[in-house]
Amino acid sequence: MSKNMLVAILCLALVGVMYFGMFRPAKSANTTAISTIPSTSLEESICENVTAQFGDCKKILLFDNHSKLVFAQSSSGIVPVLTNREFTEMKKLISPMMDFQEFREEKVERGHLDWRVNNQVQKNFSLIYGFAEDDVKTIVINSEGNVQPNRFFVHDNLWVWYAVIPKNKVNMPVEVTAYHANGQVIGGGD
Repeated sequence: MSKNMLVAILCLALVGVMYFGMFRPAKSANTTAISTIPSTSLEESICENVTAQFGDCKKILLFDNHSKLVFAQSSSGIVPVLTNREFTEMKKLISPMMDFQEFREEKVERGHLDWRVNNQVQKNFSLIYGFAEDDVKTIVINSEGNVQPNRFFVHDNLWVWYAVIPKNKVNMPVEVTAYHANGQVIGGGD
């Protein structure tokens, strides 16, 4: 019986050592984790760059994890920003910026929506993006195989819409059709 008791105590001691060895964090792991934290957040870094180029950065409107895009708002417009895959650092500001004043001034000429194209933001990544008013409920990019872009609300009756095109060059001219809530076409062409 004493042999069985001794084996049981040794087994319990071994299990205890293994338990504390596995679940106790090592000091070197903590040091590594702390040293990899960036000094500024992604949001702060983006706002610093937007401010340097456009004068101010009011806020970040959207983080799109799928496309690695961030949309920042300045007092004059919306700036798309490309980040790295890990979403830890900014790669580049995408231009041209979507300008609020320009959108309002050119409404009579262009209609309910306005868009821009940036070919080859990076390899196999082009971007079509723009503004649409609230009465535009659906947009279809006909020239890119009837792609329906993403959209998000900015303010008042203004929405930003965007589509990542997985190739180096967008088909030009861009042909877009906009639809009202009842399915009626309210804008289109190139």
